[in-house]
Amino acid sequence: MIPFYIITGWLGSGKTTLLKNILTQYGEAYRIAVIQNEFAPTGVDGTELQTTGTSFKLIEINNGSVFCVCQLSNFVEALEKLANDYSPNAIFLESSGLADPISVVQILNAPVIKDKIRLEKVITVIDAVHFERTFQMMPRFKHQVMVADKLIVNKTGENKASSETVVDQLKKWNPFAEYELSNYCNINLKDLFEENPSKGKSRRFLPIIKAGNKPEMGVSVLRMHELIPEKELDAFIQEILRSTYRIKGFVNTFEGHTIAIQTVFEEVRLTKIEKYEGRSELIIFSNHYSPRELHQLYKAKALNE
Repeated sequence: MIPFYIITGWLGSGKTTLLKNILTQYGEAYRIAVIQNEFAPTGVDGTELQTTGTSFKLIEINNGSVFCVCQLSNFVEALEKLANDYSPNAIFLESSGLADPISVVQILNAPVIKDKIRLEKVITVIDAVHFERTFQMMPRFKHQVMVADKLIVNKTGENKASSETVVDQLKKWNPFAEYELSNYCNINLKDLFEENPSKGKSRRFLPIIKAGNKPEMGVSVLRMHELIPEKELDAFIQEILRSTYRIKGFVNTFEGHTIAIQTVFEEVRLTKIEKYEGRSELIIFSNHYSPRELHQLYKAKALNE
């Protein structure tokens, strides 16, 4: 049977970084399939994974959680086709940071795939820097912790003093999982592929947890052809930053560069990348701005109005 790994965690915790590490280390030796799920109508993380230069099968399922009833039949169909056509050595699902993964066992028990794919591990990545803010926001964050077989407490290099406090809180929700502290999700990846009968006990929580409703959070997708001066791009981000939870994507600038953007609350990371082919595209998580308002703000900065 094909091992199936779920990588979950709150927005910006490091899920895509973990996948990049896995592909870099194992992508040439194994046939790896990656399923990326995003609440928005489109995703940008697949493009980031392709920068690893390794060969892997990518499937993107957007515009809702694969754990939602509305996506369930499509997801099961995609898994069946993937198992039959590609025969991967392992499947990794990077779920949306807004997803509640409680119903995953029901998905893998679907008759057409239950004898082909087995749930190997649920891996939840924790943002140690923004832990206090995220765990108070939505019940699905707690669910992501409770169903985990392995909890990676990430960004501890930026928050060493409180990492033990974070672990203590997590253990109250899930005393059965493995715990590992990391920075940039640099962990011993070999452990992810080793079977251990003492692990996986956290799934005993599944029958008694009720999955959360669809998150009360707006998701806007900006696709822009206009080139924006780098100074104005920074001004645009700073203007909307305090009213957004997360921004990610790629922007082509007037100076001829492509900037990869990742923000979590006030934390901003801008990186110049090479070999990006495509228009500017941003996914913005916010309840404050409508898509129309964001487009207008961006265009005004691009045109320096």
